[in-house]
Amino acid sequence: MYGLATLDRYGRLADRAVLRALHWGPGHPLALTLVSGSVLIVAHDDATARVGNDGYVRLPVGVRRACRLVPGDRVLLVADPPAGRLLLHPPAALGALLDTHHADILSGATP
Repeated sequence: MYGLATLDRYGRLADRAVLRALHWGPGHPLALTLVSGSVLIVAHDDATARVGNDGYVRLPVGVRRACRLVPGDRVLLVADPPAGRLLLHPPAALGALLDTHHADILSGATP
């Protein structure tokens, strides 16, 4: 499942449909790990991050800075409900992922 979310000034991501698909409700503990410019989010009982009472995932300041995210940035959310994982791709990571693909298409290469 895919979703697009806009980061607000508090670091919240507003895409409740993705969280519902993962069965992550308010208070659900989450571990966040930086991986190649993206953020891997998984449920983890010992995690200090949690789904907020408002139902949003809030990215800590350190994660936002590491990903160069600012309020208003749009991120791609990729949920893997059976595995209980959520990947968050910020604009810079999306650009890196798509650069080669776009270059191939624009040069006439076939996939």
